[in-house]
Amino acid sequence: MSGLGRVHSVGLNAFAADVIEIQANISAGLPGLTISGSVDTSLREAKERVRAAIANSAIQFPTTKVTIALAPARLPKSGPGFDLPMAVSVLIAAQKVPTTRLPGTVMLGELALDGRVRPVRGVLPLLLAAREAGFERAVVPAENVA
Repeated sequence: MSGLGRVHSVGLNAFAADVIEIQANISAGLPGLTISGSVDTSLREAKERVRAAIANSAIQFPTTKVTIALAPARLPKSGPGFDLPMAVSVLIAAQKVPTTRLPGTVMLGELALDGRVRPVRGVLPLLLAAREAGFERAVVPAENVA
């Protein structure tokens, strides 16, 4: 199995919000998950949350090499708000979800190990930055909708 998945999110960097592109690549190689792109400890730990959330949602996690890149690499990225877009990018790369509604959409959300989407902080400035960048839709945790 091989494939590439791509989604967008938004991250806070000091006082600015930046659009982040998340790409997942599934390729031949030893099974494993690698995350790159100037990520902090919480994002390095995200690989366990993403793997468990997908598996506990009754979808098989790819049994090959999975690489997730958060770009641009020059920007530091932190927090669990990238869990959901990383998981969706993996599912797209594995051809487990359709992509028809994804253009023009940003995603934010922390994943619980059982697959539930947890709320994140700072949603309003993140969504304002996404709208300013031309995004028309957002997928956010239900608790952040208000």
